[in-house]
Amino acid sequence: MTSLREGVVEYLELRRSLGFRLKKDELYLGNFADFMERRHATHITAKLAVQWARQPVSTDPNYLAGRLRAVRSFARYRILGDPRTEIPATDLLARRRITFQPHIFSAEEMKRILAGSLRQWGGATRFYCLGRYTIYGLISVTGMRVGEVLRLDLDDVDLEQGVITIRNSKFGKSRLVPVHETTRVALQRYREERDAFLAGKAVKAFFISTHGRRVGHTALDRAFRRLTRRLGLRDVAASSGPRLHDLRHTMAVEVLRRCYSTGTDPERRLPALSTYLGHTQLTHTYWYLHQNPELMAEAVARLQHRWEALS
Repeated sequence: MTSLREGVVEYLELRRSLGFRLKKDELYLGNFADFMERRHATHITAKLAVQWARQPVSTDPNYLAGRLRAVRSFARYRILGDPRTEIPATDLLARRRITFQPHIFSAEEMKRILAGSLRQWGGATRFYCLGRYTIYGLISVTGMRVGEVLRLDLDDVDLEQGVITIRNSKFGKSRLVPVHETTRVALQRYREERDAFLAGKAVKAFFISTHGRRVGHTALDRAFRRLTRRLGLRDVAASSGPRLHDLRHTMAVEVLRRCYSTGTDPERRLPALSTYLGHTQLTHTYWYLHQNPELMAEAVARLQHRWEALS
């Protein structure tokens, strides 16, 4: 029988071969293995798992529940080789349910965001502003995840064919994203400005910072929060408000909204939209219907119309 630490390594290798990244789980389970070794514990028990999960001084129940979830998932694997293993019950550390409501930007708000991103506030350079403008615009018209955009390399953006290749995204999936001619032109413009800015320096990242390195997620989020505050879309002192990722949600909702407005059956478009967004399951795309009252009302009205036609 392998040791607990060896079991962690095997478990992570197996899950990653299925497309999972498990960065947090690797950190948690490595720490859990340390905890078990200090106590000379050879197998997982629910008591020890909860004791470890509660170690950090944290008032966030979701953080503690997340730690226990990582051990629970590992325990389900471990019990196959060590029948002494106890799988912690799901209700031992309850999660606090968070109701998430994305901000769906209106067409006017999108115009303000794109126009505002080009303004050189606070001494921002022209190249910096063009980069933000292009990134925000690309997410809003393709629905790409923020991380997918920032991980793009030069070879991933085919400016002749107008196709973006997204490699090893969520769950290890890759896909092709064709873009509209106007988007291709915007990307071409940015590429030319980027190359001129680098002045011959070789950098494989497509989107770069003013330091000549790949744009970072944290810096981009911070810039978007500053912009939305300046535009009055977020309260100055508010910690919550429109997020950069909401540009992706807005694109998906707008596609479905246009289906209803043109009389197109959205259910026929959902598989294509799901593929375009990189969803692994169609139910993930249906989420947009449930989260948007306007779309939900349209769906109910369409369903009622079908029932009336059958009666």
